[in-house]
Amino acid sequence: MPKGFFSTAPPRSIKYYLFVGFSAVLLALFVFSNVLLRRLGEETERTSRVFAGFCATASYPAAEDTLISAIVSEVIQSINFPIVLSDADGLPRAWKEVGVNPADVPVGVLDSLALGLTPSRVMRERVERVKRAAADLDRRHPPIPLMEPQRQVQIGLVHWGEPHALRFLRYVPYLSTVIIVFLLGLTFWGARGLRLAESRRIWVGLAKETAHQLGTPLSSLMGWVELLREQMRGAPPGPTVPVGRPFLEQTLEEMENDVHRLAKVAGRFSQIGSVPALVPQDLAPVIAEAVDYLKRRLPDLGRSVSVRENYGVVPPVNANRDLLEWVVENLLVNAMNALEGKAGSIEIKLQRRPETETVELEIADSGRGMTPEEQRRAFEPGFTTKKRGWGLGLALAKRIVEDYHGGRIFIRQSAPGKGTTFVIRFPT
Repeated sequence: MPKGFFSTAPPRSIKYYLFVGFSAVLLALFVFSNVLLRRLGEETERTSRVFAGFCATASYPAAEDTLISAIVSEVIQSINFPIVLSDADGLPRAWKEVGVNPADVPVGVLDSLALGLTPSRVMRERVERVKRAAADLDRRHPPIPLMEPQRQVQIGLVHWGEPHALRFLRYVPYLSTVIIVFLLGLTFWGARGLRLAESRRIWVGLAKETAHQLGTPLSSLMGWVELLREQMRGAPPGPTVPVGRPFLEQTLEEMENDVHRLAKVAGRFSQIGSVPALVPQDLAPVIAEAVDYLKRRLPDLGRSVSVRENYGVVPPVNANRDLLEWVVENLLVNAMNALEGKAGSIEIKLQRRPETETVELEIADSGRGMTPEEQRRAFEPGFTTKKRGWGLGLALAKRIVEDYHGGRIFIRQSAPGKGTTFVIRFPT
C-alpha cells in the first residue's frame, strides 16, 4: 500500500530497474566503443607498420633509381601518420607529420650536419625537434631497421607512429561516458522538477477542491440560517416564536444533512496522507447515495438531465465508503459538466464480470466527448478542458481506485460529440 495519498515518486523497484538499465546501456556502450577502437587501432597500426616497412625496404634502392625514388616520395607524401627516416648516425633524412615542415630544412643543411659542419641556429633547432619527435615515436613503437640489401648492413632506422586521429579516438569512450552521465543527471533532474511541479499542482488543486467541497454545504447552511432570521423578523416579540412545526422539522432535517455532508468531507480529507481502512461491502448503496446527492443538486442548477441507474447483483468488495463516494461524485460531476448546460443523460450501471472476476461500475454520459489527446491526459493532475477548473477530480479518482482499492479506472469509449464512458473495475 502507498505511504502517501499524493506520492508521485515511482516505486523503488522501478527506479532500481531504471538505474540498472541505464548502467547496462552505459557499460555496453563503453565496452563496444573500446572494442571498436582497439580493432581500429590494430588495423591502423598494422597499416602504419606496412607503410613503414615499405619505406625501410625501398629507401636504399631509391637512392640509386630515380623511378623508385619518385615512388617512395609519393608514398611518403600520402602517409597520414608520423614517420621519420634517419641514417646510421641518427640524423633525420626524411620525415612527415612531426611538427616540422620538410621544406623548411633544405637537403644541404642535412648534408652539412652529416659532414660535421654547423648550420644556422634556426636550422639546428628544427633538426633537433625532428630528433625529439623520432625519440618520442620510438617510445611508442620500436623503430624498423633500414637495411642495405647486398651486405645486410643497417644504414638507418624508420621511426613511425599512429595517426593523430586515432589518439583522439582513444578518448571517445571516456568522453561518451561523461556525456551519458551528464544526460542521465539532466534526466533525473528534469524528472525531479516535473515531480515537484506536479506536487505543487496537486496541492493547489487540493486546496481549491477543499474549498469547493466545503462551499456547497456551507452555502446551504447559511441559506437556512438566513431563512430562520427572516422568520424571526416577521414574528411578533415574545418569549416564544410562533414558527410552524413542519417548517422547523424541514429546516432541521436539511441542516442535519448539510452538517453530515461537512463531516463526510472532513472525513475524506482526514484520510489524505494515510492508508484508509477497507471494509467488505455492497457497492450499490454507496453508489446510490452519491447519485442521490447529484440528483438533489440538479433542480438548483437548473439542469434537465436524465439519470438512469441499473444496479445488478454483485459480490461484496473491499472498499472505503467515504473515498469511493468521492470517486463516484467526481465522475458524475465530470459527466454533468460534459453536458455543457444542455439536456442530456447520464447512465450508471453496476454489474459483475465473471470472466474477469471483477465488479464493474460504468458511468456514461451523452456530452461533448473527448479527443484522443484528451483521453490520454484525462487522469493527469492539473489537466482540464474547462475554463474554470483545476483538473484534480479524475486524478483523485485514479489514485483512490488504483492505489488504495487495487482496481482500475479507464475510459472505455469517447469521441467528440458522442459522449464518454468511464469504467471502474474492482477485484472481488
